[in-house]
Amino acid sequence: MARRSSDPARVREKILKLAMEEFGRIGFEGARVDRIAERCHLSKNMLYYYFKSKEGLFVAALERMYESFREQQRDLSVRASDPIVALQQLIAHTFLALENNPNAIRLLNEENKHRGKYIRKSKRIRDLYNPLVETLSFILERGRRDGVFRAGLDPAVVYLTLSSLCYHYLSNQYTLEIALNKELSSAIARKQWLEHVTDLVLQYCVSDPAKTLDRKSNAKTLAAAD
Repeated sequence: MARRSSDPARVREKILKLAMEEFGRIGFEGARVDRIAERCHLSKNMLYYYFKSKEGLFVAALERMYESFREQQRDLSVRASDPIVALQQLIAHTFLALENNPNAIRLLNEENKHRGKYIRKSKRIRDLYNPLVETLSFILERGRRDGVFRAGLDPAVVYLTLSSLCYHYLSNQYTLEIALNKELSSAIARKQWLEHVTDLVLQYCVSDPAKTLDRKSNAKTLAAAD
């Protein structure tokens, strides 16, 4: 049996990286703990030392995926921006986080296939989402005070809207390309979709689209320079 590493954090991170690949590639049922352990150059017992069970490893992999996703969204950095720029940045970061991490989409698809069975056992999922909701609440409230965003916006609804539009495009791009006979995978197509999503969400949030048009245009210029 392999000895425990003198750097358990590094070993744990390596296990999680390979576990996310394994679970994302063939799902929970198809994934094999012994295959993950072999790729990590660890014994199976050593892997269980860190995560107790295959289920425990899957939950930890989901949590690590959410952590990475939140880091890429840069939740806290957008607080310093103009509210329109901040919302644009949050949408862009959400889209790019999904685009740059296809394993996240696969893991989310897998867990939704199980109707949230495993992530429900996580003690950290709410803590991983709370900063995002707080940041979005902050942006929407500041926009309301500035007279830019309308009152009564629910941050959960706004996030569901923007994340759904980003997620669906990327998770279903291959079938949609065939069904719609439209190219979706190129950098140009994705840029156009992100601009479309941003415009839709902003149109929903702004208090007066006509009065906000000039400000939105200026905000796009600032966001592009970010």
